[in-house]
Amino acid sequence: MRVILFYPGCYNSTAKEYNVSYLAVNLPQLGLASIAAVLEKNKHEVALFDAASDFTTSEEEWIRRILDFFPDFIGFSTITANFWNAYRICRVIKDKRDTIKTVFGGVHASWGRELLLGSFPAIDYIIAGEGEYSFLRLIRGDAPETIPGLCYRNGETCLAGPVQDKSTLCSMDDLPFPAYNLLQGFPGKYSMPLFCYPRHPGASIISSRGCVYQCSYCDRSVFKQSFRWNSPEYTCELILYLNREYGIKHIMFYDDLFTMNRNRVQTLCHLLRASGKPVSFNCIVRIGHIDSDLIQELKSAGCWMVNVGIESGDQNILDSHKSGLTVQNIRTDVELLYNSGLWVKGLFMMGFPGETEESIKKTMALAYSLPLKDANVTAFTPFPGSPIYENISNFGTFDKDWSNWQNMDCVNFVFIPSETGSKHILEKYYKEFLTGFYNRPFMRSVYRKMVFQSSHSYWRLIKNAPRFFKYAKRLKSG
Repeated sequence: MRVILFYPGCYNSTAKEYNVSYLAVNLPQLGLASIAAVLEKNKHEVALFDAASDFTTSEEEWIRRILDFFPDFIGFSTITANFWNAYRICRVIKDKRDTIKTVFGGVHASWGRELLLGSFPAIDYIIAGEGEYSFLRLIRGDAPETIPGLCYRNGETCLAGPVQDKSTLCSMDDLPFPAYNLLQGFPGKYSMPLFCYPRHPGASIISSRGCVYQCSYCDRSVFKQSFRWNSPEYTCELILYLNREYGIKHIMFYDDLFTMNRNRVQTLCHLLRASGKPVSFNCIVRIGHIDSDLIQELKSAGCWMVNVGIESGDQNILDSHKSGLTVQNIRTDVELLYNSGLWVKGLFMMGFPGETEESIKKTMALAYSLPLKDANVTAFTPFPGSPIYENISNFGTFDKDWSNWQNMDCVNFVFIPSETGSKHILEKYYKEFLTGFYNRPFMRSVYRKMVFQSSHSYWRLIKNAPRFFKYAKRLKSG
């Protein structure tokens, strides 16, 4: 079979002028690359098109490229922000060549299942959950009712095969390495987040799936409550493969709970040290799951920076939305990480249900007081599949207009909590947060060090200076 795996862009035409996120970070679509590797291993011909990494290519051009490949199947990977863009392309493809079978997967499709299939007639199938082996079984012609996670039609009726569970989920070490070879322009076309890597080129890795926690805003449609990981040996071999075949010098682990399994992390660090390869890495650590010994293990193996999910500086907000986290834990662990010599990046969120101007000010005060080298501030977004979604209307106003759901990019405030009551107030504090964070005295020493410690980031910043300045001016002026 000839198969195209397609990741649509997420931004509408009015956002293009000011959007700089794709310049600040551009990571490969590893979920599709993993599916592609399984299909290739089973002798199918696969192309992987990543519209998010090619921002200037029009939808008309993507449609032409898809049709020119003459695929039997096309698989769309969708999040909420790009679903509408994906369906628009899907509908044109079906109109022009209705013999092509269209398959939707990803977090949004995993949430919507039969609901989406019944509402969008150009979609032939939906795969809810992991896609590797369900997609393989679909294209080889297995009976739809036997394929875990598959939603399909029987006449006008939308049906579903068995739900994916522990008995049907893949063994992660049995998966081939993601098909990085199908990522056009890899690794040079892709880039790590600005000032979050010491050397170039870099690559991202997902070495575990799922999360044991139940934060209110996290979409659990794909992995549910499962938590699985690659063995340290598999992960180390993947890093060495990327270094050997593509010259990768820095790895970004995109795991939600990288340090959850302590024994796995310690063994991986030992293997990386023993390899002697000069590959550094970043990872996410959860507050409350780190200590001095673990930090030293990470550092000795090449860890350069860690991301920590802080979210809010108001304990009431944390208690409602981020399980098992306290402001005091945040202060203690961030100081511990910083004093060990690691760069620390804080992840924050604004506009939670229950958010007030006072709670926002507490978050800003906490962020300014911590030795954080960088921050990522997102707008709280009630994604379908998250625990908070079903009752979100009880806590404020939520724009559910499907044609505008491409604004659900965690930058636009589509939800306004009752306590705040105004999108303008949230946007004002969002801009104030960012400008205040990067103008604080602590950042002056960071900027000086980054000239030498992340010199490639400065080159990217200078190269795209007009766009970044335009965005900064807009942010400042409001």
